[in-house]
Amino acid sequence: MPLVLVRTVSGLERLTAEELAAAGHHLVEVSKRQLIVELSAELLQTPPRLADDLFVVRAVVADPGRTKAGLQAAVAEVDAAADGVFAVSASFNGSRNFSRFDIEDLIGAGLGPGYCSRRAGIRPPTDRTDWRVVLDGKAMWVAERPYFVPLHRRPWRQQTVVGSLHPPVAAAMARLAGITPDLDVLDPFCGAGTLLLEAHAVEPAANYLGIDRELAATKAAQANGDWITWRRGHAAGVSGEWDRVLTNPPWNVRVGIGALAPYAQAWGRVLRGGGVVVALLAAEQVAELAGWEVKEVVEVAAGGRHPRIVVLGQWG
Repeated sequence: MPLVLVRTVSGLERLTAEELAAAGHHLVEVSKRQLIVELSAELLQTPPRLADDLFVVRAVVADPGRTKAGLQAAVAEVDAAADGVFAVSASFNGSRNFSRFDIEDLIGAGLGPGYCSRRAGIRPPTDRTDWRVVLDGKAMWVAERPYFVPLHRRPWRQQTVVGSLHPPVAAAMARLAGITPDLDVLDPFCGAGTLLLEAHAVEPAANYLGIDRELAATKAAQANGDWITWRRGHAAGVSGEWDRVLTNPPWNVRVGIGALAPYAQAWGRVLRGGGVVVALLAAEQVAELAGWEVKEVVEVAAGGRHPRIVVLGQWG
C-alpha cells in the first residue's frame, strides 16, 4: 500500500498520531519523530497541523546497518527516480561509520542527474523538489515531499519576533486546549501571534485576544493575521473573563520576565470556572506553578531547549 512519512517535533508523536486518527487516517507505525501513515488524497490535501513535514514514500529497504558498504548495498536496492532538480536530506538513528552527506550523495546519485549536493555547504536552487531519507534502525525510507515547502512554514507567517514559537508546537497547544465555538481565548504574551493564529485555524468560531507589551510584537501579529484582535498591554495586568489562556511566556533566556508567579496569578484571576490554561514553560518555570492543578505535561524540543507544554486547571 502507498505510505506517507510524517515527521514531527520530538515529543509531539502521540498528539500527532491522535490528530491523524481523529481525521480518519490509518497509522501503520509510530516511532521517535516519525509516523508512517497510509497515503490518501485527503491526507495530502489536509495534512496534520502538528506535523513538521510530510513525504510520500517512494522506496523502503532494510536499514543498512553501520558500515558504508552496507549503505552502498542498500542504496543499490532502491527503485525510485527523481525528475528535474532536487535535493536530499538524510538522518539516522544510532552510531554509523558514514555521515548524512554520504547517505545524501549516494541516494541522490541514484535518483537522477538533477541532484544538488549539500556537502560543500552550497544551497540548492529554490525551484527544486526535496527528498528525505531516514534510517530508523529497521528500515531505510526514501520519500519525496509533495509540497514546495515544509509543512511547518505557514502561509500566514510573514513576520516573527524574538522567541516566536514553532507553529506545530502552537498547533499542539491549541489541540490540548480543547477550544470550541464561542469560547473566549486569551494570549497575554502573544508575540507575533503564532499561538492564536494556530488556534484560530483549529477553531475559527472562538473569540481571540492577543496582548503583548512590545509594539513590534503586536504589529507583527497584525501583519500575520488581522482577523484576530491584538492589543498592547502588560501580561500581569490582564483583565476580563476568559475560558482559555493559551500562552508562551518568555523563558528568561533571550527575553526576560523574572518570576512566573505574578503572571500565573493573573491567569487565575481572569480564568472562568472550568477554564483551562495551556502554557509552554521552561522546566524552571513549571516549578513555580503552586496552586494549580497540573492536568498534563508534554515535553517537547523547541528553540534548542526542552520546554514543557503544561495543561492547567484550578482546584475546586
